[in-house]
Amino acid sequence: MTNIKELAGLLVLGLFFSLFTWVMIDSYLDEYDLASIRSAEATVIEKTASKGLFTPPTYFAWVELAGGEEIKYRNRVSKSQIENIEIGDTINGYLTGATTFSTLRDILIDGLYYLIAIFVFAFIAFCLLVAFFLSIPALERLEEKISSERFKKRKRMRKKKRKKKVDSRQRAWRNAGIVIAIFLFIAKSFVVNLVRTVQPFGKTKTEATVVDRFEYTTYRKYEDSIRELTISYKDHTGRTFEMAKDVTRHTYRQYGIGDKLPISYRNADSYDVFVRGNSIWDYLLLFTYWELSVYIGLIAVSAFSIWAFLDDHKGKKRFWQKFKRKVDKK
Repeated sequence: MTNIKELAGLLVLGLFFSLFTWVMIDSYLDEYDLASIRSAEATVIEKTASKGLFTPPTYFAWVELAGGEEIKYRNRVSKSQIENIEIGDTINGYLTGATTFSTLRDILIDGLYYLIAIFVFAFIAFCLLVAFFLSIPALERLEEKISSERFKKRKRMRKKKRKKKVDSRQRAWRNAGIVIAIFLFIAKSFVVNLVRTVQPFGKTKTEATVVDRFEYTTYRKYEDSIRELTISYKDHTGRTFEMAKDVTRHTYRQYGIGDKLPISYRNADSYDVFVRGNSIWDYLLLFTYWELSVYIGLIAVSAFSIWAFLDDHKGKKRFWQKFKRKVDKK
């Protein structure tokens, strides 16, 4: 009876996660309609960017289809594209449906959470279904027989050639290294933006005009509110730029449409904008953002793990040095 209950539980959970995987896939396909996707070109009618509080800018292009219909949302483009394309140029992308134009970056980045969820739920469903089939008595006996044969084969191979034993501590550090690499990859954009913010050289100071304001206030526990100023300014070559810049609540309340906002931008990237003259309240308000807490947590865990690894490596080195000295004395 217990075995039947376990089998039923594995089957129900496996089917549940399979169904959930299908729902996510169906939602993703409904969002992008990949079944009808086809290559297309669109004409750039405006270039812009969006700069967060903790990350480098994201680049966008407003486009128009060949028939003259303007797309009502922005399309993501790369930094090299935003630097090289001009108004009137065409960019490659994909058309789904009649008028839904998307770039490859739109499909990959905007659908990233869909893809991650699909992978995770599909993996769980696969593991549960495999466990279900291997728990069926007949298949379980077959699996035990195969495992027994494999064990005997390994035993024979050990007699011919002694296998190197992998230290469990080394395996743990290797797995931890993979996780830390992922953490550092996620925090990379934050670190890059932080370095660019504090560096005193390679920037040009100017004033931007606030042309629009946007505020999204959320009361969800783990979600940050958004306060955004759309600014227009000219760089040192006289080119006009218009982009959205996230600001703190204190800065947002200080500037209205038509006001001048003191900024600086990197000479290497005129879209990489920083607000000048921030008060102590702006810096204190940064610590109320969950996004900052996540980045600090990732960096802190990574730094502690690296320190622990180096300390463990030094400890092992000292141990072997002491052991060698004892052997030499004998």
